[in-house]
Amino acid sequence: MSILTRTPQYFANTGVGKRYDQYRPKAHQALFQIMKRHLPAKHFGRAVDVACGTGDSTVPLLDIAQEVVGIDSSNEMLIIAQQRGLSVSKADYTELPQQGRFDLISTCMAFHWFDGVRAVAAYKAASHPGAIWIIYNFAFAGHSTSHCFNSWFRDEYLKCYPSPPRARYEDMTLAEDPALSLLASEKGCLPITFTLDALIGYLTTQSNIEEAVRKGQTLDSIAVELRDQLSQIDFSGEFKYAYSYDILQYADRC
Repeated sequence: MSILTRTPQYFANTGVGKRYDQYRPKAHQALFQIMKRHLPAKHFGRAVDVACGTGDSTVPLLDIAQEVVGIDSSNEMLIIAQQRGLSVSKADYTELPQQGRFDLISTCMAFHWFDGVRAVAAYKAASHPGAIWIIYNFAFAGHSTSHCFNSWFRDEYLKCYPSPPRARYEDMTLAEDPALSLLASEKGCLPITFTLDALIGYLTTQSNIEEAVRKGQTLDSIAVELRDQLSQIDFSGEFKYAYSYDILQYADRC
């Protein structure tokens, strides 16, 4: 995903694209069915997926736009997206205006890595008047019923592998921009399930563990440790995959 140069670039190491594609929950289509209710048009002309990753967030756009492109700064991610037949290219979010103008700009799980001021300026420069911006996120919200797992996740995992610093999208107040109108904003949860292997794989795609690897730990040793700990916990049943989204419209009133 595209990030500022002063911030470590996550999701770019060798093998991360394959792991991300294999283990990240495929929840984008389900959430788009919810968000589509708030879109003012049934079909758009040009759409772009900023920080498209392996393409999971790009695919839903194919159903609502005539032309869909994706950009990302990670070669590892783009290789997977290209293998899926998606039209993607390497570019940072600040380079978005170089891609032309769009009727729909979508960004999943990335805006918190961006400089908000620079991102908004780039999005505006790449927007046709009336363009729709969809900014949404997923977050692992623990287990629905297993207190043992939730205690482990809170008291052991997150203390051992804390989340790296990032901007809080909630603090960016895009809706207060006079050129933007907030059409919809919602939070909720989708149910997901994991096998032991899939859960370990998912955790190794998080920036928490990427940061630990960056500081000298090995991915293999972390996976062995996680397997040893999780093998002792009953996490059968459903996990909660939290989502939040804002749908905004660019009115070009500046």
